[in-house]
Amino acid sequence: MRLCSFILMSALVATHAQAQQSPVEMLDFGVICDVETNGQVDAPETASGVLNLIDQNREIDVTTTEVPAHLGLSFGLRTRMQPETSIRGLRMVVTHPPMGPNNITKQSWAAPMAAGQTGVNLYTFDNKQELVKGIWRFQLMFSDAVLLEKVFEVLPKGTVPAVQHTCLGQSLTS
Repeated sequence: MRLCSFILMSALVATHAQAQQSPVEMLDFGVICDVETNGQVDAPETASGVLNLIDQNREIDVTTTEVPAHLGLSFGLRTRMQPETSIRGLRMVVTHPPMGPNNITKQSWAAPMAAGQTGVNLYTFDNKQELVKGIWRFQLMFSDAVLLEKVFEVLPKGTVPAVQHTCLGQSLTS
């Protein structure tokens, strides 16, 4: 009887885990040194009001959750929609410490992906007011459900050796 109960419980746990599995998988996360934009679209729920369009197959340059506050660097997620899965209405939601004169703490934009396709969702430090240190949370959401989440820590400029070396060609000196 105990063995049957154990097998039944194992099956229930496995079924529950499969039901909870996200239709989107995380491929990588971290920093991209330099992104080439392919245009812009309106993004009214962002500080700038626009979203830069980039190559959705772009690889991450440095896998890390630590990001130096440096103008021009981008960081975020590289994801893929599971094959034979279709979800419309995906959104990327980024929360961060207060930014700019309006103390913005949340930005979001549409993050469409088709079945089997990759998606790259980044935040680029374009101006000094965006260089806020602290915890930045990226959430890929559908309706009110968080499908994926990654937390980054933005640190002072020059404090993440791997990013300094890869992106800026600099070694840190003490």
